[in-house]
Amino acid sequence: MTDNTNSNRLFYGWIVTACCCIMVFVTMGTVSNGLSIFMPYIMKAYALTNAQTSFLVTLRCLFAFISVIFIGYYYDAVGYRIGCAVATGLCGLAYLIYSIADTYPVFCAGAAISGVSYGLGSMIPVAVIMNRWFFKHRALTIGICGAGSGIAAIILPPVLTGIIEAESLKAALVFVAIYTIVFAIIVFVFLRGAPADKGLDAYGRQEVYDSYRAQKQTEPTQSYTLSRKTWILMGCVSLLMGAMANPGFMHLPILYTSEDFKPMIVALIISIVGIVMTVFKVVFGQIADILGGYRTSVIFFLILALSYIMCCGAMTGSVPFALITAFVLGIGYPITTIGIPIWAGDFCSEEYYAQTVRKLQLTYAAGAMIFANMPGILADIYGNYIVVFGLFAALMLVGTVLLVIAYRTQPLSQTKPR
Repeated sequence: MTDNTNSNRLFYGWIVTACCCIMVFVTMGTVSNGLSIFMPYIMKAYALTNAQTSFLVTLRCLFAFISVIFIGYYYDAVGYRIGCAVATGLCGLAYLIYSIADTYPVFCAGAAISGVSYGLGSMIPVAVIMNRWFFKHRALTIGICGAGSGIAAIILPPVLTGIIEAESLKAALVFVAIYTIVFAIIVFVFLRGAPADKGLDAYGRQEVYDSYRAQKQTEPTQSYTLSRKTWILMGCVSLLMGAMANPGFMHLPILYTSEDFKPMIVALIISIVGIVMTVFKVVFGQIADILGGYRTSVIFFLILALSYIMCCGAMTGSVPFALITAFVLGIGYPITTIGIPIWAGDFCSEEYYAQTVRKLQLTYAAGAMIFANMPGILADIYGNYIVVFGLFAALMLVGTVLLVIAYRTQPLSQTKPR
């Protein structure tokens, strides 16, 4: 196998990175962010309560959680090329079901299938694939892949809102189904699960190990993973992050719609979040490569907590403040997508990386599933979503404290060369 780190030829891993970005655009951006655009229209068109609308998110999160439990068996059985393509295509199937739905149970069926797409095709396979393809700039490439959901948040709100307003809700749902199926075909054609599939080695592996041996005069053979205490702490961090991240983004359009913001203003708010989030997912990865996962995570956790506090300002009806809030949200949100792969890289050696990502992502999915229906229930009780976003901010602050304790209690002198 060859190491193309210093070759003038385009390293195929960058094409794989693009494929993973496309998959995340669909399985995270379209499944989650895209549905958030449809939720106010679905609730109005079918006279659903806040709790019923939120239950669609709960159902999606439930099936995502179940899928994450079996994700290791799934990819062991079909491989990453087929597995990622199928996960992408399932989103298209979900939106086809949404497009023909005329009763609430049919919408629930679509939500369940979209949950499988999310669970099988989000950051877990991305982290494993990038861990195989890149030894240098690993956090950066994970950030680039994660930016796929941010790109979806940029493009989809104005496009889908425009189609719905100009044509119909069904037309927008069919449009989503078509492009996701096209993207699934692209992923199948170009994605490869490991460098060996193209006769290559991981990007920068030899260079990094040569540098490490020159400094340490020893092979990097240490094996380590999270201590019991750290597992508990990081499990709680992931659980809390899942509880506030996915439900938080999903309910942003409803928050501003319920406070009488116009539909295109709401679309603009979500697009701003997407633009800034896309940029800062790449920035997050680059900063993590420089400052390390600990400092970077604390900074972004605090920014996200601040942004949720600012969301409570929706009650003022101020459009300028809402746009500023969207900007801060976009800066903070990258931690929710690429935090877990970065933490796994900090806390364990390479042989434990994939299972650590799966376990932490499973607790993240559990948090999203448990809390997904709570925003609608609380909104029905209190008459608005302001209290919900105040709770999100509190959860974020608790998660920050637990993250700090985890990093300070886990020995980090055994980190692998990066």
